Amino acid sequence: MRLVGQYFAVSYYIEPARQVPMQSVMYRVRKPPCYRAVQSTTGGSRQNARGTAMAAVIGIAVLIGLNGCATLVRNKTDQTVVSARQLSLRGVPAAQQGQLREAEVFFSRASEMCPLDERIRFHYAETLWELGSRRQAVAHMEEAVRLSGGNAELVVRLGDMYLAEGDLLRAALQAESAIQSNRRLAAAWALRGDVLRQMGRDEDALAGYHRALSLQAHYPRVQLATAEIYSRQKRHARALATLRTLADGYPSGETPQQVLVLQGGALKELGRYDAAIETLVAAAKQGPPSTEVLVQLAETQWLAGDTANARLTLQTAIARSSREPGTEPLMAQVLTLQRKLAGDMRL
Repeated sequence: MRLVGQYFAVSYYIEPARQVPMQSVMYRVRKPPCYRAVQSTTGGSRQNARGTAMAAVIGIAVLIGLNGCATLVRNKTDQTVVSARQLSLRGVPAAQQGQLREAEVFFSRASEMCPLDERIRFHYAETLWELGSRRQAVAHMEEAVRLSGGNAELVVRLGDMYLAEGDLLRAALQAESAIQSNRRLAAAWALRGDVLRQMGRDEDALAGYHRALSLQAHYPRVQLATAEIYSRQKRHARALATLRTLADGYPSGETPQQVLVLQGGALKELGRYDAAIETLVAAAKQGPPSTEVLVQLAETQWLAGDTANARLTLQTAIARSSREPGTEPLMAQVLTLQRKLAGDMRL
């Protein structure tokens, strides 16, 4: 969940429903947040002084009665808000702990009780998205955006959903809307970069990514996307510099495996085989290495002239590929490397 999710989750704990300031309560009395207020009007005629006096007495009585009814309505509305927020508060940790079905029930009930709360809508949409109910998730996120008055962070999240569904046009519109609303929101520029990248406009995508990074220096998703574009463009030195900056943003020994693998690949392309092997070995040590990591390591070892270790690594990769789904695209690379090792030839 993005920063916007963290913001909404925290906002519930900062301002829990049990501790609403009196001024806020009075505002809700004037304009209930979950239901539209119904206004009543009364009228009468004045024929004489006695009639006027009688009308005044009746008016006072009516006002007293209405005030009592309004108090009951306000109390009921406030209790509804409290109950809805309490349900949402139970849903947030449930979703964070992966108890998505339970969280869905909490957010669904909260949304029914308080349909005009954009935070509840947001959490409900995110939960539905994680459960795979994408159409419903998008509908609730659209409503969250509307209720928030176009909150830029929610607009970006809606754009992310459109992009994941392959709707590039609507995703692009959300990116531009968020940028116009808040030009210092890094996520909005990142969304623009994502859309342009999907369109195949790598240079324009890089411009969006660079703007995002100028606003948020440590932005792993954007830095990885930038490095991948550089690699595709054969600009391996730029890719390596981007990845090193990304790695520097993590505590020592906690650099993600994917970052190390990409670093190793960039070093290999630059002909720095020893450094590439060291980086790929470090990646392999961070949990069970994937077939892809092992194949890349074996190829780098072969390029460095270490044929013996290359054979051992490739054998491990082949054994692992039989237990790991989705390795078919690597088989051509494995076969090519096997032939190279058999003849011990250099390209």
